[in-house]
Amino acid sequence: MVNKDDAHWMGEKYPTLAAVGDAVAGTIEITAGYSQLSNLFVILENAISPPAEAVVLAGSFRIRIEQRMRCAMSRLPAVYVDDVDPISDRHFSPDDKSACLCSPFEEDEFLKPELQFRAFLEQLIIPFLYGQLYYSSNGRWPWKEYAHGVTGLLQAYSLFGGEGRAAECLQKLARYPAWPDIKRALGQKPYMKGHIPCFCEKKDQIRRCHPDALAGVRRLQGDIKALGIAVP
Repeated sequence: MVNKDDAHWMGEKYPTLAAVGDAVAGTIEITAGYSQLSNLFVILENAISPPAEAVVLAGSFRIRIEQRMRCAMSRLPAVYVDDVDPISDRHFSPDDKSACLCSPFEEDEFLKPELQFRAFLEQLIIPFLYGQLYYSSNGRWPWKEYAHGVTGLLQAYSLFGGEGRAAECLQKLARYPAWPDIKRALGQKPYMKGHIPCFCEKKDQIRRCHPDALAGVRRLQGDIKALGIAVP
C-alpha cells in the first residue's frame, strides 16, 4: 500500500502513523479549515492561513488503513476510525463500518496508475476526519454531501458518469435491494418520469426529493441506449 518514498514522507509529516505489514495505523492530528462561502478546504500547516470566514477545527484520531477485502462498492483501501460512532450520517458504510470517502466514480484519481497514497491521505482521509469534528459540533456534514446508498450513487453519476462508466454503475446498482424498482425506472420511455417514488427512504416524488438522482438515472438511460448495454 505504501512505497518507500511514501513511507519516508509519512514518517516526516505524520510521524505518529506507521506502516505495519499491509496496513497503516496510528494517531493523526489535524488542524484544518473549511469555508462554505468559497468551498475551500485547507490543511493548516507551515503558516498557511485559512480564509477569514473558514471554520477552523483541530483534533486527534486513531485510524487504520487496510487493504479492502471486498471491492464490490469501493476499490480504495478501507479506513477505520476508532472512538467515533460509525453511523451512516457520519458517512461510514453500514456493511463493514469503513469510511465512505468519495463517490466510486472519483476513485480512479487516487488509484491510477497505482494508489496515490499522499493524495489519498490528504485529499480524502483528512477532510473526512475534519467532517467528523464538524459533525460532532454541528450535527451535520460541513459541505454538500451525497445521499446514502442508491440515491447517492445516482447523484454521483449525474456529475461524473458517462458512457465509460455506465456498465460499472449498473453492476453496483444491481447489488442493492431497490434494484427491481431501479430497473423498472430505467425501462421507462422515452425517459424516467419525475413523479415516481424516490429511491431513498422518504419515497416522495423523486423530482422533489432528489432531483440530482433523477438526473443521474436519465443520464444513465441515455448512456445505456447509446452503448446498447443490456440491463442485468
